[in-house]
Amino acid sequence: MVPRLLRWGPDVSVLIVADRDGDPQVALPRGLGLAKAMGWNAEVAAFCYEPIADLEAAVQAEAKRRVTAQCRKSLHARIKEHELQGVDVKTTVAWAKSLAEWVNSRVRRSNVDVVVKTGHRSETFLYTPTDWQLLRECPAPVLIAADHVWHPMRSVVAAVDLGSVSSAKKHLNDAVIRTAKDYANALKYPLHVIHVIHMSRVLKDLEIIDTRAHVAKVRRRLQPEIADLARRHTIPVKSIRTRAGEVHRVVPSMAARLQAQLVVMGTVGRRGVTARLMGNTAERVLARLGADVLALKPGAPSASTICRCRTP
Repeated sequence: MVPRLLRWGPDVSVLIVADRDGDPQVALPRGLGLAKAMGWNAEVAAFCYEPIADLEAAVQAEAKRRVTAQCRKSLHARIKEHELQGVDVKTTVAWAKSLAEWVNSRVRRSNVDVVVKTGHRSETFLYTPTDWQLLRECPAPVLIAADHVWHPMRSVVAAVDLGSVSSAKKHLNDAVIRTAKDYANALKYPLHVIHVIHMSRVLKDLEIIDTRAHVAKVRRRLQPEIADLARRHTIPVKSIRTRAGEVHRVVPSMAARLQAQLVVMGTVGRRGVTARLMGNTAERVLARLGADVLALKPGAPSASTICRCRTP
């Protein structure tokens, strides 16, 4: 992925994928709330599409015009319900069969820096939902919003991989922490950083290794890196926690214990059969989380590098 140039100023924006009329409105209030807290402009996109290819050209045009007008009217009514003072909102109604393709194209050709969409967390082998497509392919960070009410006493969690020696993974860890810290500061939430010491359930159940000794050894080895991470990001060492287990189980468990409203993590973004068979870690975590997830990719700028954070 080719990194974008880092940008500053009032053209920084969030693209909010509006929920369908009649569905619970999750992405819209979440995206507008973040836009106000982070100092962003907002674009709200609604989607409509009907199979009209077999109709005569004039009938197609009229059908498309009427359906689009109805969708636009409904979108404006929903925005009015959640409108926040100080947030510049632009609206778009797209006639698109594939939401993910439209969003990815919009991000590539315009000044969109974060995408917010309500999560629909299910997947079969032969069908890839829009959420997964965006996580794997969208050039901008993607925030998958959970259907819950934000609470002022909760927290932001940054999930990092401290066990990797890859420079790309280390840069991604830094981007995850910077982004999570900026969101936590803007939303006035405490920040927690978590790292999972991978421990296969099979190895643990078969008692092939001394799991306690192994985990203690890894923790000792990580202490200098944790101290350096805390120093570089000016966060307390005690806010960086380690737990042993499988990432897709431990991260949701810790997030629930820490009452996380938002979990920021990196995603590699596999594609094709490999992704369908194995699943990306972020996607497996997302399937179990009750919190919002903001997924960053290697090489893409984090939200913190482009936002104009301000305290609401």
